[in-house]
Amino acid sequence: MRDTLLFAFAFLPLTLGADWLVRGAAGLAQRFGVSPLVVGLTVVAFGTSAPELVVSALASLEGQPDVAVGNIMGSTAANVGLIVGVGALIRPIEVHRRVIVRETPLVIIVLSLVMVLSLNDAVGRLDGLVLVSGWALYLFFLLKWERVGLFGKSDGASDSDAPLPGAGTDPQQTDIAAPGVWWSLVRIGLGLPCLTYGARWLLEGAEGIARSLAVPEAVIAATMIAVGTSLPELASTLVAAFRRMGDIAIGNVIGSNVFNLGLVLGTAALVRPLVLHPTIVVGYVLPALAFSVILIPLALHRGTVQRAEGGLLLLLYLAYIVMVWLFN
Repeated sequence: MRDTLLFAFAFLPLTLGADWLVRGAAGLAQRFGVSPLVVGLTVVAFGTSAPELVVSALASLEGQPDVAVGNIMGSTAANVGLIVGVGALIRPIEVHRRVIVRETPLVIIVLSLVMVLSLNDAVGRLDGLVLVSGWALYLFFLLKWERVGLFGKSDGASDSDAPLPGAGTDPQQTDIAAPGVWWSLVRIGLGLPCLTYGARWLLEGAEGIARSLAVPEAVIAATMIAVGTSLPELASTLVAAFRRMGDIAIGNVIGSNVFNLGLVLGTAALVRPLVLHPTIVVGYVLPALAFSVILIPLALHRGTVQRAEGGLLLLLYLAYIVMVWLFN
């Protein structure tokens, strides 16, 4: 009972911490004139992926590699199957072709790289460095493309490509001492410790639940923890979908997956090398790859993820959850 309560309560500081972090970071980004699409792909994605980062890093530090990998791959699958699925069921998500063509292949490449790394039955520190470096390179080019106007408003672009209210036009002219900037920094400062303590309680509760149910901890990580740590992505994607900001909604999901597979997995491997058993690869890595691949034709079809397609994604995700429990 204690473990269940601890597990459930841990999502409160995790969610609050992620919310404060993303609000603070997004506020800073807006003050410096960063476009909404880049905010979705970087700042919002980073903030909403913060629970996965802290949980996986702590799991790796405490010698629980299956929990770290299960959480990362489970979250990657949940981002597409659960979040895009639910979002599209509520309201069809319109998305520009360039977002899918440019971003989704990167997720598939990183997942394929993880598959190659798994041939050695482990993701070592050098592998982790490669993943983190790849993520940093992705971020560098993303911001560079923003500077040259690659994300500028094109014909037929939605309002999601318009400047955010209050966003500056020249970073050089931003007043760093403005109250809004300091308030954003306060939010970031409050969010980080909430994330840390929430992650510790979540891991402690999950370990106890796994023992009581006599199931591998990776199962809890890929299902219960993954869904819980994906709640910030779900909230931000639903808000974006309601506001008809399809690029932000899909950009947040894809950006979060890039962060999960690059920064989060890489950081966990840098903390301590991650052992990849064949069951982990088949049960968690392959499904994450499959969900990432299936998103491409669904989003490219008429430039919209329709309700029927959202329902299909959700059914596939539910089938994945059942498979994880039965497979293990």
